[in-house]
Amino acid sequence: MLSLIIAAVIGVFIGWVTSRDLGPAWGVVCGVAGVMLVQLIIGLVLRRVVGVRQREVQEIMQNAQAKAERQLTLFQQRQPGNLRSAQQLAEKLQREALKSGLEATAGFAPYYKWSPLLRRQIAAMQMQIYYQLRDYRKVDELLPKCLLADPQSLAIKLARMYRNSDPGLDKFYRRKCRRAKGDAGAFLASVYAWIKLRQDDQAGALDALVTARKFSDHQVLLDNCDRLLNGKTRHFSNAGFGDIWYALGLEELKIKPQRQRMGRPF
Repeated sequence: MLSLIIAAVIGVFIGWVTSRDLGPAWGVVCGVAGVMLVQLIIGLVLRRVVGVRQREVQEIMQNAQAKAERQLTLFQQRQPGNLRSAQQLAEKLQREALKSGLEATAGFAPYYKWSPLLRRQIAAMQMQIYYQLRDYRKVDELLPKCLLADPQSLAIKLARMYRNSDPGLDKFYRRKCRRAKGDAGAFLASVYAWIKLRQDDQAGALDALVTARKFSDHQVLLDNCDRLLNGKTRHFSNAGFGDIWYALGLEELKIKPQRQRMGRPF
């Protein structure tokens, strides 16, 4: 907002000076051009500053994650075969890494006054971190304030609407997700189809997949569409999307414990 005010003031000043020398018409043209130029300059500077800050946040989370992975590897080396304890340690270290990133997002606050959209962009970042922390109360609190511009944020919105039995879920999908293309469209359609199957709406799930197939040839999408067309609803699976699917928490990743092989006696 502050950038708009500064640009408007400078634009008016340029227009006033120009109109005095060249006439009102040129004053208006130069004033508008001045507003646009100042906005562009401020936008470029702000983008650079915010970009640096975003990289710092990512670096904090990556360093914390790397430390967590090192500690987990050491734990597994010291206590091989203890799968449950390893999972608990991994979850603890993951939470610590996420909390480090969440604390770092507070550094964006001074820039909110310069850009009306920045607050919503950072809210989306914070919302995704809270979602990974499974603090769904904070997620639901932040969602109305978020700029939902990426497939993961949109998928989280779908997941929360499903969990909260929100009657606006279908409308939101048609308005925000149905025309998405490429891998993003395939993922969102598959998330929505999974939800519709849980709501006993196989026709709605199939319609979403058939429509998405016009914009994407992702293999998971094609396989699920064929399964529903052939009545193999039980074989529907989004596991092929990997971490981006399991991060939604709609399904748990099933890990089969490996049997330890006995070595040959000497």
